[in-house]
Amino acid sequence: MSVEEENAAETEMTAEMRMKHPLQNVWSLWFYKNDRTKTWEENLTEIASFDTVEDFWALYNHIELVAKLPLGSDYALFKQGIKPMWEDERNKQGGRWLINFQKYHANPDLNSCWLEILLCMIGEAF
Repeated sequence: MSVEEENAAETEMTAEMRMKHPLQNVWSLWFYKNDRTKTWEENLTEIASFDTVEDFWALYNHIELVAKLPLGSDYALFKQGIKPMWEDERNKQGGRWLINFQKYHANPDLNSCWLEILLCMIGEAF
């Protein structure tokens, strides 16, 4: 790549980033599928990472709502580079939030509660 091409690519990237709203951290969304034929780690998949508000919404609008996840499956949101497991050195002293909903409340309340928690996390409100 020539110097001119590099400068043009850098300028284009800078312009794109000015149009987006960067977050303070890069976040990774993980999915755990409850498949009893696999180990816990094999069931865990990193879906995607994002570092802007726009990329968050692009991801959020293309994943399954939490209320529609199969029983025993879940999502986890962690800062990039931290695995959602106690064995990760950066997570050893971490905690875990569990919110229980009655089945008849699951659809509207669970989805909105999950979204509010995500927004508070990526917005650094906690």
